[in-house]
Amino acid sequence: MNEDEKSLQEELIEVPLSKIQTNAFQPRKHFADEELAELAQSIRTIGILHPPLVRPMDGQDTFELVSGERRLRAAKLAGLEKIPVIVRHSSQCISAQAALIENIQRVDLNPIEIAKALRSLIEQFGFNQDTLATRVGKKRSTVANYLRLLSLPKKIQDHLNEGAITMGHAKAILSLEGFEKQNLLCEIVIRDALNVRETEEASHRIMEKAKKKGLVYVNRDIYLEQLAEKIQQRLGTKVFIQGKGKRGRITIDYYNLDDLDRLLQLFGVD
Repeated sequence: MNEDEKSLQEELIEVPLSKIQTNAFQPRKHFADEELAELAQSIRTIGILHPPLVRPMDGQDTFELVSGERRLRAAKLAGLEKIPVIVRHSSQCISAQAALIENIQRVDLNPIEIAKALRSLIEQFGFNQDTLATRVGKKRSTVANYLRLLSLPKKIQDHLNEGAITMGHAKAILSLEGFEKQNLLCEIVIRDALNVRETEEASHRIMEKAKKKGLVYVNRDIYLEQLAEKIQQRLGTKVFIQGKGKRGRITIDYYNLDDLDRLLQLFGVD
């Protein structure tokens, strides 16, 4: 039996949770507490309907999780000591690929998690973008677009990670060269709640302005950062202060009409 045939063989067994290790290539890093609690309650009631997939660790009496980390966490939360698993004999490389592919296809990963997982596969296993695209069932251009996200400033990656901007916004931001222009456009997108089309138009305007007379990027100094944070704590909402010389602008967010009424009362406005 060759390695390919061996890797296709599977068996269903029961394994102690203590003998299952998580997959280092699991791209999903955050699991909602409420989501896990609901699944744990379901597991207590009817058990695990779809056993996680694992592989035996070479020379050890343990298993590495290939897919199903959410079910594994929920099982621990439910107080189980053993769970049914599907054992597949596969290499670490195949396991890493399976963890990535299974999550991309079955879970809403954020773009940064996908990008980091793709980069890990390239760095760890030497895949080029063409090979990687074939393995994960994506176009090469799609893989390239995900990897480009990791060239964005950390602050913008965080916004994308948190859902403040979308992949479409990020692609438009990437059309600008230089962190200063990219950060400026990102701040405009969030401040003015631009859609992707409007972001692309704003990117074009910034490029044209930069070509004609150079872009003046206004940096927020430490004093303004600290002042904005104090106002945020006082008002209980997001505050942005932008200063240039003796002049500047303060932007205060509100999230619905009730929130606006609350702020107006704080300002003493009827």
